[in-house]
Amino acid sequence: HLDLGTYVLAGQEIDHIIRRHTKYSKSKLPGYDVPDQLPLLYWIPKMHKIPYSKQRFIAASGFCTTKPISSFLTKCLRLIENHLRFVCQNYKKNYGINPMWILKNSLSVHKIIASFNHKKNCTNIKTYDFSTLYTSIPHTLLKAKISWVITKAFTTSKKMFISVYKNSAAWTNYPKKNTPHVNSKELKNLVRWLIDNIYVILGDKCFQQRIGIPMGTDCAPFLANLFLFAFEFQWIDKHRKAKKYNLLNKFMGCGRYIDDLLMINNDRAMVTHMSKIYPKELKLIPDESDDISVSFLDLKLVIKDCTIFSYIYDKRDCFSFKIVNFPVLSGNIPRSSAYGVFIGELVRYARACTYSEDFKERTSLLVTKFKKQCYTLKRI
Repeated sequence: HLDLGTYVLAGQEIDHIIRRHTKYSKSKLPGYDVPDQLPLLYWIPKMHKIPYSKQRFIAASGFCTTKPISSFLTKCLRLIENHLRFVCQNYKKNYGINPMWILKNSLSVHKIIASFNHKKNCTNIKTYDFSTLYTSIPHTLLKAKISWVITKAFTTSKKMFISVYKNSAAWTNYPKKNTPHVNSKELKNLVRWLIDNIYVILGDKCFQQRIGIPMGTDCAPFLANLFLFAFEFQWIDKHRKAKKYNLLNKFMGCGRYIDDLLMINNDRAMVTHMSKIYPKELKLIPDESDDISVSFLDLKLVIKDCTIFSYIYDKRDCFSFKIVNFPVLSGNIPRSSAYGVFIGELVRYARACTYSEDFKERTSLLVTKFKKQCYTLKRI
């Protein structure tokens, strides 16, 4: 069943949409190849959920008409996010609170934990998640907030353009003629065009997405992250100007990985203020824990004696079926790369486990699995 509030039947022929997308993309990004097809919509089951009827819908956007602009936007928005991270570091130095909650990975979580463990004052920990983020964002609100983010980034960077290269982007006042580049207005227009031109193919029908952004397009995570960042920054800045420091102190230990939110020593203040921070269309759901033990990303976090201890968490451990993961050496794959995966897992375990016993237990399970997949114990 396709939600017809989110998707509506396209009012144009598929060939006409493809020609229109191609014309626009080539006019904005001359020299870029534009694939001549629209994304296919498919779903994957969430097998660990009960009941098993839950699905995740994904638009296969690796080869479609919006790919060039979405890829271009990804480089620009990544640059903007990193710049705003720097801006927020200065904000924290000046005012004592960090309005940048976006996490890059679990290493960022360890940094937040370390700041609390240093003082040994951890009393509670809670996680929240947005029940439906990607498919719930109103387009009008998304355009407005991303526009605000772009304006803030360009203003604080004191640069007029972003130049985009093969694998990166950079701020500049003097872009080279043959290097693709955009100013603030042009970047906002590209974002608006992409949001207004989200089409997917399902069976023999073509649908336009009227609410939210599709999982699968390159820049979707950056759009979602920066959309939420705008609300978080504006809420914090508003209360900072109002000198409500007692409230802001409860939001000192915040970290968010797209739609998953971690709060340390928040005393459940988020429950009271979530509707004031985020728009009504987004539903933020707290976990059902006792505020002492939670799972977040690949970590199990537990408070003991006012200190947070961490362990490896893998939800696949609780699945009622076997998981096929890691390279199997019975196939024709490079050996060195496969053994490199083993080393990478050891590094991850070492970072995540507070206690050496937990590291040893995880490593033992890993070795057992790799031996079954044709790895030699000697080389391991």
